[in-house]
Amino acid sequence: MFRRIFLSATIATVFLAAATPAHAELQWSDNSFRLWYSTDFREPYNPHYIPKGVLAFAHVDSYKWGGNFLNINFLYSDASHGDTARGLKSVPNEGALEVYATFRSTLSLNKVTRSKMFEMGGVVKDLGIALGVDLNTKNHAFSARKIMPVGGLQVAFNVPGFLQLALLVNKEWGVNGIVGRSTSFDVTGMLAMSWGIPVYGPISFEGFGIMNLPKGNAGFGADTVTEVLLHPKLMVDVGQLFGSKGYQIGVGYEYWLNKFGNNHNNDPTGGSYARTFFGEIAIHL
Repeated sequence: MFRRIFLSATIATVFLAAATPAHAELQWSDNSFRLWYSTDFREPYNPHYIPKGVLAFAHVDSYKWGGNFLNINFLYSDASHGDTARGLKSVPNEGALEVYATFRSTLSLNKVTRSKMFEMGGVVKDLGIALGVDLNTKNHAFSARKIMPVGGLQVAFNVPGFLQLALLVNKEWGVNGIVGRSTSFDVTGMLAMSWGIPVYGPISFEGFGIMNLPKGNAGFGADTVTEVLLHPKLMVDVGQLFGSKGYQIGVGYEYWLNKFGNNHNNDPTGGSYARTFFGEIAIHL
């Protein structure tokens, strides 16, 4: 396990170097490692509650014309609950490993125009053009390999901290290892939200949410349905209690309806409908 975490951290560092603009003057940036855990994860068509540990790396920056966001999750499943790796000859009962990366680059219309013309009524702080991609891979029987470019308009609201809402269009390609073929989904719309709002003292309310509209056939003959993922959490910066910052602990709740677009009403195992409480620690570098 420690070898895999070290490898994950190394990969995250390489992604950070690739994501940081080489010639842009950064106005500010934040890098963090997070470790979160729950025994209540679910996977479509799996009847078990699956313990998973998740190591996440995040990079956020702001530069002359906009900002960038990179998040990489390394999800390690417990092998005893049906989410096992495939093709590992030396350790046949190894839990599955999933890597999920999200990258977004936003061009600020206020920064580009060197004005405040996109502020609106004290509610909207800025508008931006958002482009990016989601990538994932997982070494299990389904052999997921997702590529999903996205693009659209992002609204930044005028609140303490930040609150962003993006109206995006995406196109997803992947692999269905069960039926042994590649998959190509329809172009569809997605609503994405992220926030980090101070509550009181060292306490902050953080998280993200997405609503992805139906994207066509799922590869088994059934059409996908609207997918909803909500990931709110309360975090406490315990470093502030000792004259420092950036050392957080917290708890959260993940609500995932129709996971990956699978209709939970057609999943007899209940695995396409996840309600997961988790604990988290984070270090900001």
